[in-house]
Amino acid sequence: MQPYTTDTSPEAEAVQLELIRRMPPGMRAWKALQMSARLMRECKAAIARNNPDFTTREIEIEFIALNYGKELADAVARYQADRDHG
Repeated sequence: MQPYTTDTSPEAEAVQLELIRRMPPGMRAWKALQMSARLMRECKAAIARNNPDFTTREIEIEFIALNYGKELADAVARYQADRDHG
């Protein structure tokens, strides 16, 4: 199996995976949601750092483009523009 990180020793990874396996399903789901939310915040923060002139909305649209595709990002941008003007 491929390691899921490059900076964790195989021994430490084995311990982490065993701890995850022992968690009740609800706790695993909660941890997954926490990690997803953190990753989204970090991604948006990186977009903001790399594009200091972007508005919050532009950061959100860029996040969608990077993670879900330009077609969806363009559709969301059009929807928001229509909502703002109508």
